[in-house]
Amino acid sequence: MQHPYNYSIDKTLKHRLLDFGVPLGLFLLFFFFYNFGKFNAHEIIKTSGLLSITLLGITLAVGPLARLTPALDILKAHRKVWGILSFLVAFIHVGLVFVYFYKFNFLKFIDFASPKYMGTLSGLLALVILFLVTITSSQKALTKLSPKIWKIIQTSSYLAMALAVSHFYLMEQVNGVLVIKRLLGQITFVFSILVIALRILILLLPAKK
Repeated sequence: MQHPYNYSIDKTLKHRLLDFGVPLGLFLLFFFFYNFGKFNAHEIIKTSGLLSITLLGITLAVGPLARLTPALDILKAHRKVWGILSFLVAFIHVGLVFVYFYKFNFLKFIDFASPKYMGTLSGLLALVILFLVTITSSQKALTKLSPKIWKIIQTSSYLAMALAVSHFYLMEQVNGVLVIKRLLGQITFVFSILVIALRILILLLPAKK
C-alpha cells in the first residue's frame, strides 16, 4: 500500500533538473548578488545560511501554496530533494562556523556567557529537527512509520523554520537591534516569515472534505 504522503514520482530529466536547478540557481544568486563573488570563510558562511533557510522556505511553501492553487501540486514531487539539500547546506553552514569561527572548539556552541548563545542554540535545534526529518524521508522510514507519526515528524519542519528565523534574527542583532544591511538578506528574512505566516493561514482555513 502506498504511503498517503509519498509524493515521489518516476522523474524525468526535466524533473531532475528542477530538483537540483533550483538550489543551484539560489546558490548562484546569493554568491553573485549577496557576497558579490567573494570566496572567503565569512561570506560563504553567510551564503550557506541564507541558502539553507531559503531552500527550506521554498520546500515548506509548496504544500500551503498547492492548497490555495491546486495547479502547484506537481511541485510536491520536488520537496524531498529540496528539503534534504536544505539540511545538508545547514550542516555545512554549522561545520564552517565550527572550523573558522570556533576553531574546532565544541564548547563555543554551549558558551552560556556569549550574547549570541540563544541564537546559536536556536540554530542547532533547527539542525537537529531537520536531521530527524531527513532520515525519516527515506522509503524505508515510510514503510516502518505509521502515516500519523511520519506526518508529525515531517510537519516539525515548520518548527525548524521558526527556529531558523529566530537564529537569523538573533545572530544579526547589533546592540539589540536587527541589522540586515544587504537587500538579499532582507528579502530572505521577510520571505522566511511569510512562509510561517502562510502555514498559519492554511491551518485557519476549513479542512478539505
